[in-house]
Amino acid sequence: MKNILLPTDFSENATNAISYALELFKNESCTFHILNTYVPAIPHSRFMAKNSKTLVLEKDTETASKNGLKKTIEHINLKHKNPLHNYSTISSFDLLTHEVIDIIKKEHIDFVISGTKGITNFKRVFVGANTMRIVNAIKDCPVLAIPNNYNFKKPKQLVLATDLKRSLSPEALQAILFIAQMYNSTVHILHLKTDTTLDDFQKSNLKIVQNCLASVQLKLHLLPFYANKSEILSQFIKDYAIDTLALVYNNRSYLEELIQEPVLQQADHHTKIPLLVLPS
Repeated sequence: MKNILLPTDFSENATNAISYALELFKNESCTFHILNTYVPAIPHSRFMAKNSKTLVLEKDTETASKNGLKKTIEHINLKHKNPLHNYSTISSFDLLTHEVIDIIKKEHIDFVISGTKGITNFKRVFVGANTMRIVNAIKDCPVLAIPNNYNFKKPKQLVLATDLKRSLSPEALQAILFIAQMYNSTVHILHLKTDTTLDDFQKSNLKIVQNCLASVQLKLHLLPFYANKSEILSQFIKDYAIDTLALVYNNRSYLEELIQEPVLQQADHHTKIPLLVLPS
């Protein structure tokens, strides 16, 4: 049975990400842990005495959190009732990243699935601030980020974009392998070449990827790098009708360059599909 963590702030974006997760694992036995963290509007130190006003605010925020989780479960039972799925709700007075890390360890979480919306409204930046905080905080669990208003479709074409310059472990690739096996997907391995040939270390890493994903259909693409990486990636995703983009966290600079580098307006197609960040 898979354990899936679903952070939510009860926004439309978060609700859509939950719906995507429930559809993605529709035929799998899962427990979904739905998390809402909250902090009262007026901050106060935990080491200072709380006055009556701050206590009321904290209680009101806690009540709103628990009521929101209750409504979320009601919505799930109405729209996504599934005998294979179990649910737990967690309302926590804590920072989001702290609670996510604790739950991953405590509940042996297999995936964290979140919406992509953050404090930035710059549409050519793929991942918002909250999602990037989760990605940066988590080192040992895959994070799947779902764009706003993205309607579920079976992930039949996945792309793993990698520069092959960091070691890739079989454990890091388990999430993309699991999804590809669930949906009989094709996995495209995309490497943007900065040199004419791969060095020995890159060849070794490529062999590890190919061996780990040998049970699913693989296609290798070694493309010359002439323009910005994000633009090339966007065109590749469009040309091959890619459903999910996968990146490995262990090369953070490469990840951030691809998902946060400003791109031309007509080349931001990858902002419209789910992003799977694999653990290092």
